[in-house]
Amino acid sequence: MSIKSVSVPSERLQVEDHFKPRSFIYLPNEGLQGEDIPSHILWENVKVESIQVSFHSPLKFKEIFNAESWEIHDNEIVVKKVEMDGYVGLSFESSKVSTIEVVIPVEYLIYLSNGDVIEEVKEIKLFKPKLEIKVSTKEIRVNPKTGFIRGRIGIKNVGRGTLITNISTTEDSPIKLETPPEHREFAEKFVSDLLEEMHNLTKEFPQFQSILDAMLEWEPKNLLELSAEERDKFAEYLTKMANVLASDKKLLLGFVEAYAKALARNTEFIEAVRKVIKVYESLVSKDILLINPFDEIVLTGKQEEITLKISQTDRVFDIYEDITLPKIELTSSQEYRVPIYRLFEWG
Repeated sequence: MSIKSVSVPSERLQVEDHFKPRSFIYLPNEGLQGEDIPSHILWENVKVESIQVSFHSPLKFKEIFNAESWEIHDNEIVVKKVEMDGYVGLSFESSKVSTIEVVIPVEYLIYLSNGDVIEEVKEIKLFKPKLEIKVSTKEIRVNPKTGFIRGRIGIKNVGRGTLITNISTTEDSPIKLETPPEHREFAEKFVSDLLEEMHNLTKEFPQFQSILDAMLEWEPKNLLELSAEERDKFAEYLTKMANVLASDKKLLLGFVEAYAKALARNTEFIEAVRKVIKVYESLVSKDILLINPFDEIVLTGKQEEITLKISQTDRVFDIYEDITLPKIELTSSQEYRVPIYRLFEWG
């Protein structure tokens, strides 16, 4: 007796597959220490009685979405009832720890009405940048004829994530930094022209006015000199600006065009802009963004002394300690202007 195979129509298989129980849990694989971490749970074709999520420091509960009844006990969230079936969203705060990287497990338990439990453990690696400075000598020699610099200071981001940095002199430093006239003139004229274009933008898009008002408030301030509270407000401003621009493609295009027009009105400074872009590209590839690379040390041809300070933050504007370098002797045989970024060997 022969056995005949029976084929099942593909349409029937698709229908059956459509009604299979499904669940999906999302937690990013990694994130920057100090930023908010999103997570969500999705399910379909199952009856969920409750959800339990357990986590550990440096994660801290921040928000929950689509939960009608829920509780939190220390590092455990219990969702008893959702508003709309099929989804729960979570948001965690993270904080910096002493190590550059730390792996944190998050346990998800989904209790079903039939007594089954869906259990899954996700892990997230939280990283942070870290600046490492190596001063091999306390004397830097500058050859004004060739531009060669001997004894440069080693600087490297040994962690992960971009560091935003500013190099300045301390109050007691014998010599100070100066911004080159052409860079200062470009910055002042560009900002003036840009704000004019932004004012024009508010005539067509009144909803942009609050963003422009905030821009005028933040523009003169130095990011790395802001307090922790001010940095939080600045981050809120950037988020609000991104949301407003994302809500209207025409407004977003106008915003980009405003920058392009401001640059076009300053073509006489194009060479200075190219130099800035070239240096920025080089440093950002090493996960360091120096916001004042062309501030200069003006050497007089005599032996001079300088004490430098490096201020730093990251892309969530977290607080990092300033790094003060030991006093350095600078030697040049004649007058010479040295951009500050050239005193460093960027790792």
